[in-house]
Amino acid sequence: MSKSEQSTQKGVTLAQANTLTQARYNFTVVEKRAVYLIIKEVRKQFVDRKDGQKNLFDNLVVRMNTEDLTKAELELKEVYKALISLRKKTLFIEDDERVLGVGYINYFEHKRREPFLEIEVSKKIMPFLVELAEQFTAYNLTVAISLKTKYSQRFYEYCSQFEHSDADPNHKNSGYFFSTVEDLRNKLMLGDKYPRYKLFKDYVLDVAQKELKTLYDANQCNLYFEYKEEKYGRTVDKLHFFVYSKDSKKSVPGVDNLLDQVYYIRLWLENWLSAKKRPKNKQWIDQVISHINLNADLIPKLYKRLAKLMKEEPTKNHAAIARHIIEEDFLP
Repeated sequence: MSKSEQSTQKGVTLAQANTLTQARYNFTVVEKRAVYLIIKEVRKQFVDRKDGQKNLFDNLVVRMNTEDLTKAELELKEVYKALISLRKKTLFIEDDERVLGVGYINYFEHKRREPFLEIEVSKKIMPFLVELAEQFTAYNLTVAISLKTKYSQRFYEYCSQFEHSDADPNHKNSGYFFSTVEDLRNKLMLGDKYPRYKLFKDYVLDVAQKELKTLYDANQCNLYFEYKEEKYGRTVDKLHFFVYSKDSKKSVPGVDNLLDQVYYIRLWLENWLSAKKRPKNKQWIDQVISHINLNADLIPKLYKRLAKLMKEEPTKNHAAIARHIIEEDFLP
């Protein structure tokens, strides 16, 4: 890529729906690079332009620099193989009005002596790509397209979704997110790959964490993550992720308290609802904890409500009041 192209891409921010960020798929590094460039072009033509047509589409032809896909470490034949694979993969979309199975691309063509190749995006997927490009997970194209592993790509997007920014008062994410190991494996579509947690940790989590941290230290990436394990018995079954960002004065604002607050929320609820004697109550509490872990902005709000309840209403039936508060204000 030329210096002028690098300069142009440096400020390019991609955006996609959180549902796409959290979607279940297994793209290779090169396939994902192609998707990044597709979203970039869709945003350029249909979102950034004030006169962009947002409700009438034809098939969109996208030109991609072959160097953006190879990143100097791949042969072109590997790019061809990846694009053939991407053409065969289906994005499955279902809502109240219809069911749609559609691929990202219809075809690709490369005239061997040219530095660009051509990809056609189906008009059937265009409305969804425009909608996705206007949504909430924002990330840097230069960083995303330079990552060397598919797990680093996915975790860069996860971290971007939950990144906290002091520079943007409307960006109120906590810098924290939570996942069970099982759910994360399903999103990455690992199947029988890395069945033991130690293998999953070594070849997925730590690979992604190391690459993002190395780039962050070299000032080539705006964020990285660390994680803490939570065990059920002797097995790690839950993971807590903390996003560290250059846009945040405190790398993870309030994150030192989040896990403590979850601990006390669970402790209070289990005590008030007699969870040890009542399995259904314990199951309900587990659902509450899972929900607030996945929506970390709720943690301090619920903690304050329950702490206030303890302080101001020491003699009341905490079980009934707490359940009412949670079901009314904290559960969907």
